[in-house]
Amino acid sequence: MKIKIIAQLIYYIIRLLNLTYRYEFIGLDNKEKAKAMNANRTFAYALWHQNLIGAIFSHIGLEKFTMVISESKDGELVAVTCEKFGHLPARGSSTRGGKKALIEIVRNMKQGYPGALTVDGPKGPAHVVKPGIIEIARLCQCAVVPLSPYASSHWVFKKSWDQFRIPKPFSKIVVVIGEPVWVDESVSRENFDQIAIEVGKKIEQGEEVAIKHLARKDQ
Repeated sequence: MKIKIIAQLIYYIIRLLNLTYRYEFIGLDNKEKAKAMNANRTFAYALWHQNLIGAIFSHIGLEKFTMVISESKDGELVAVTCEKFGHLPARGSSTRGGKKALIEIVRNMKQGYPGALTVDGPKGPAHVVKPGIIEIARLCQCAVVPLSPYASSHWVFKKSWDQFRIPKPFSKIVVVIGEPVWVDESVSRENFDQIAIEVGKKIEQGEEVAIKHLARKDQ
């Protein structure tokens, strides 16, 4: 009951804070390309953990996602809050319940829900894509779509492992959606690392595009 009350408060705070942000999306056609690659029009967003807040806020009211959330007590609060926005949490992590979460997120995606994963989480190393999203895309026969949200002004938690960012109120958030990376069902695990590197580069490139775009707007 306590978690539900706190989750409800967080929900209202997020709604209010989100009203202060201005969003601009670049590369929406790439998302449509990814949808066209799959019979259920599903795909898997790949983003850095440090940009989680910008990614969540920028998609409020646009789409409902399925995502892996830890089975910890903190994860329960996150999961309940996400459910209030209509998302489908898949509970588990790389250290606990990982296989269960994998089965659950794949099932949700095959039902048409796009996936969203912080590909270097939950504990890093930062900006290194882990193979989980490649396996999920392979099982779902869908594309991985790099997602790079960047705010014009944000707080940075410098002591966190990933320099976690929270966009400041009234900032502009540019959301760059990169070229989809197709993962064929026949791809071998030996090639996972190569695909992961490609996805990581595209996320980084997307952030560079967002930063340059914001700089031009300020001139």
